[in-house]
Amino acid sequence: MIASPLPRERLLFAAKTLPAAPQILARLGDLLRDPEVSLDDIIVLLRRDPGLTTLVMRVANSAAYNSGASFESLEQALPRVGLSEVYRLTGLAAAAQLADRSLPFYGISGARLRENSLYTGLAVETLARLARMDPRPAYTAGLLRSIGKIVLDRLMRDPVYSSGYAPRREHPLGEWESAVVGLSNTEAAAIILAEWHFPGKTITTIADHYSPTAESPALATLLNLAAGMAEQCGHALPGETGYWQITPEMLAVAGLDQPAIERARDSVETVFASVRAALS
Repeated sequence: MIASPLPRERLLFAAKTLPAAPQILARLGDLLRDPEVSLDDIIVLLRRDPGLTTLVMRVANSAAYNSGASFESLEQALPRVGLSEVYRLTGLAAAAQLADRSLPFYGISGARLRENSLYTGLAVETLARLARMDPRPAYTAGLLRSIGKIVLDRLMRDPVYSSGYAPRREHPLGEWESAVVGLSNTEAAAIILAEWHFPGKTITTIADHYSPTAESPALATLLNLAAGMAEQCGHALPGETGYWQITPEMLAVAGLDQPAIERARDSVETVFASVRAALS
């Protein structure tokens, strides 16, 4: 039986307990679309969250971004990293900050959630470039695709919910969530990201990525493929295996073939290893 839909207000109230990093990422995206944006504007924005700033510096000093002397400040790091990479770097840090704790109702450790988010973000960004699509909304969707799980986990700690997700016993994840709280994590993510003013393409990509349709943005199919890549590389999340089935139709929508996905996986593994080392 499907539960009554969770009130939107209750969902958004729980979302307010999250770190500010995703909202800063949304604002950063707006800033970077402005051709007149200055480095000072970006630094002021990032410094609204000291924890995010610390993580940004850790990633900036990782092997993925820096092979020389360590950066000592944002003022030193960002010009050398380059404005084109600031969003990518900040996104990695934001995803790591969000995944700072386990999700007990899903049976997901903080480390597993962080690795899945980082790998999927890097993978879908790589696939988007290969498919000649805009990599930024793809990357954002990959990093934040599990934000609905994070918020629903906090809500399901209420004693009214008696047990967590058991993959061997329960239905696929989205069906279980709908039965327990009245909406899936992808639906919850869409509500939260709309409230935070993320671009519509990013929101719809996450909302549709479990089962992309002909009406879904092509990025939803890329995100589905990227999440499947993450699972194949050992970063699966419980209850999602059945959603990642590569079909000729999906490859046609993405404009890719299986060899291209294999090449992307090799590329992503290299970057992911250095980023994971910096954030672990």
